[in-house]
Amino acid sequence: MQSDKNQGGVRKDRGDFLFYLMRRIIPFFILGIIYFVWLRMTEIYIPCLFRQITGCKCPGCGITTMCVDIGTFDFLGAFYANPFIFVTLPFIIFEILYCEFINFKKRKMPVWNNFLLAFYCAGLIIFGIVRNVI
Repeated sequence: MQSDKNQGGVRKDRGDFLFYLMRRIIPFFILGIIYFVWLRMTEIYIPCLFRQITGCKCPGCGITTMCVDIGTFDFLGAFYANPFIFVTLPFIIFEILYCEFINFKKRKMPVWNNFLLAFYCAGLIIFGIVRNVI
């Protein structure tokens, strides 16, 4: 899609990016709503294979419960389901939007962002270990 220029000669890429973002996000949003309705009607959750095999909680255990709790505005329950993901959810959302923007602009991911993601992954692994020790 070709961007129009306004009177100052500045490109109107924001509208193009929002359209691009919606096209990429809406299918996942619709699937999430369908899964949320399914869970509320049947209470049949997808089990964690890591937990079934090892008996330990993986760093992602509780994400489904957290999302359902957020959907029903039970933020305390969402926090207890997976505290690390709940607290870092704004970072995750920002990172998804930032990566989509970089992809939209057809730019290379900055090195500092790769270090930030590696740091986040290390924190997630540490959380996964600590939640099984305590």
